[in-house]
Amino acid sequence: MARFRVGCVPYVNASPLVWWFVNQGQNSPVEVVFDVPSQLPRLLEGGEVDAILVSSIDALRHSGRKIADGVCIGSHGPVESVRLLSRVPFGLIQTLALDQSSMTSNALARVLLQEGFGARPATLAMPPDLPVMLDVCEACVVIGDNGMTAQYPGARMMDLGQAWTDATGLPFVWAMWTGLSGLTPELTYWLNHSYDQGRPDGPNWSSVLEYAAQKVKWDTTMIDRYLRDCVQFSLGDLEFQGWELYGEKLVSLGLLEEIHWPDVVNPAQPSDVLDR
Repeated sequence: MARFRVGCVPYVNASPLVWWFVNQGQNSPVEVVFDVPSQLPRLLEGGEVDAILVSSIDALRHSGRKIADGVCIGSHGPVESVRLLSRVPFGLIQTLALDQSSMTSNALARVLLQEGFGARPATLAMPPDLPVMLDVCEACVVIGDNGMTAQYPGARMMDLGQAWTDATGLPFVWAMWTGLSGLTPELTYWLNHSYDQGRPDGPNWSSVLEYAAQKVKWDTTMIDRYLRDCVQFSLGDLEFQGWELYGEKLVSLGLLEEIHWPDVVNPAQPSDVLDR
């Protein structure tokens, strides 16, 4: 029986972080359950999981959160899977449809529109159906696997990862492993170990691509390019700087009343885990 249980977003970009857990089956120290970002916090708060790979805004919104050091879903430049599409120039957007499955991306779009274009549109959360969103509103945010292939005739497109890095020079952290008391150094060790087994430069990469391909109708060449060139998985100093700046902007622009900085949990030493 698994020692831990975690909740994860069901997107291609999470595949390198959880492939090893899934591949181990009943022998895995960590069981994975999947849900969209906006639904994962209820699993954590209900005690159903020990940690969630969830939107990076979650830990800033809630007191008492912890985050695992070492791994995340981030980008430094174009991310391709998080986009804002608009029927009008960005500075003229008055109505913005938000992907109801998202949290971080929705808030980032509002930051970029307000700071970069002076736009403060009214927002409406909607299911991620691009034609319907752009029929109801002048612009919309689409994320994940839908965002990767989003197209609309004549629409202007903003890659939110690229726009953030252009404005700040920093990476953006989209999702992090977040938890409460159940996010221990031992679990943090396994979260880092799982990525070590599924990283793009590792021996299991072809298996990771095959696993990711089960989630979407992309070919493995497209998945490989996306996971190698668009997404990064290491959570280091620059990523923390980008995430902290994002939190500060949310407060300064009135999108959050206050920030709750979480504790950072470092991974246990391998000897402390493997000797059990």
